[in-house]
Amino acid sequence: MRRWRRKAEGSAPATSMQPMDLDLLSLGAAYRRGRTSATIVTQALLEGAAPGPILRLVTADRALAQAARADALFGRGVDLGPLQGVPVALKDLIDTQGEVTAAGSAVLAAGPAAAADATLAHRLDAAGAVFVGKTTMTELAFSGLGLNQHAPIPANALDATRIPGGSSSGSAIAVASGLVSVALGSDTGGSVRIPAAFNGLVGLKPTVGSLPMDGVVPAVPTHDTVGPIATTVRDAWHAWRALLGAEPGWFVPTDVAGIELLAPTNVLLDDLEDEVRSGFERAVAALEALGARVVRRDVPTLEAIDATFGRMHSINSIEYGAAHGALAERAAERMDPRVVRRLRASAGCPAAAYLDLLDERARLERAFWQEVGPATAVVSPTAPILPPPLEPLLRSDEAFDRANRMAVRNTRVANYLGAPSVTVPAPGTAHGLPVGFLVTARDGAEHLALSIAAAVERAAG
Repeated sequence: MRRWRRKAEGSAPATSMQPMDLDLLSLGAAYRRGRTSATIVTQALLEGAAPGPILRLVTADRALAQAARADALFGRGVDLGPLQGVPVALKDLIDTQGEVTAAGSAVLAAGPAAAADATLAHRLDAAGAVFVGKTTMTELAFSGLGLNQHAPIPANALDATRIPGGSSSGSAIAVASGLVSVALGSDTGGSVRIPAAFNGLVGLKPTVGSLPMDGVVPAVPTHDTVGPIATTVRDAWHAWRALLGAEPGWFVPTDVAGIELLAPTNVLLDDLEDEVRSGFERAVAALEALGARVVRRDVPTLEAIDATFGRMHSINSIEYGAAHGALAERAAERMDPRVVRRLRASAGCPAAAYLDLLDERARLERAFWQEVGPATAVVSPTAPILPPPLEPLLRSDEAFDRANRMAVRNTRVANYLGAPSVTVPAPGTAHGLPVGFLVTARDGAEHLALSIAAAVERAAG
């Protein structure tokens, strides 16, 4: 059970919520027992909420209307499920009716308001969630670091001198600072899992293609998905179920005793910072103590997958350029030069070359899981590094590129494969900073990945 961690700029003051927890299920229990109401909680949160490093936009009118609806339903004995009356925040690339979707871009911020909710926002609304606001993010979801030259950068929740992680930076800090119980992020190469890991949170990237992406600003469509950031595995489960439009249900984790997990010794365990390696080993030891068998060996296909990201013409660069290249050409002077450089990287790539890359990905995906063999899931550190200090990355393109490559190196594999992947804090911390433990499973095995994460979570206390 987590109480408010600290007062954050753009969030409600800590005193307004004491002693209320914002854990999703604990808050829901308080509603159902009549200890408080969605309206009281929402009013308290909105009291100090303002646009800033965490929220680009506060949606107070809608939040209060949703809270009132949740309370009215409770009063009539109608229970929509765990998200009823619960404050959430949405990454500002997900359409909500009547609001501009900026996607971290000064250019898009001047565009028209969305005519309707994205399907995923509609599903959360139907589940009874309360939309507190739209969170800040990196421009057009570029990079795993969380920097945006057009907006204040939210501070890492545990060390204000360090990066928050991205691109779902505001979503992670909204949860870590206690502004909301759950926030939505998007994940193209790690943009849910990296900021979750860097701030001691749980982040789930669902199977690519399992959720409708209409009304979501694209980055790399064949890699993109949307997922929850939360303080606990069970909260992430409930939010994910709502995104699926599934019936509410209890999260009953699979027992990890007897399962085989694979920790690849190449690529994913290369060049780890000492604190990251220690945190990873503590998580592995915890799983082994619960009866899991963790096998360590090379997965040769990982080398080939990792190499695909270093090419000038890659699936990522081609699709990213196709999604936003025209914007860069007409408004480059109003955009981050690092983003413009990336958008122009694959200009002129022949269609035949792109189709070859898609064929290569299908082949490498099959080869990867064949090499994984009987293992239930693949485990690794979420990132090989701790969140680096912010200031050097603002000054140096070289430092920025180097840090970004390391931040996304492990997480982007699951996006390439289309596989579900979840990060959970490993037991213990490194100098007060968390280490993320990453679980990646086969397509459609979100429940299994979350079950393994829940075992690590229990060990971490």
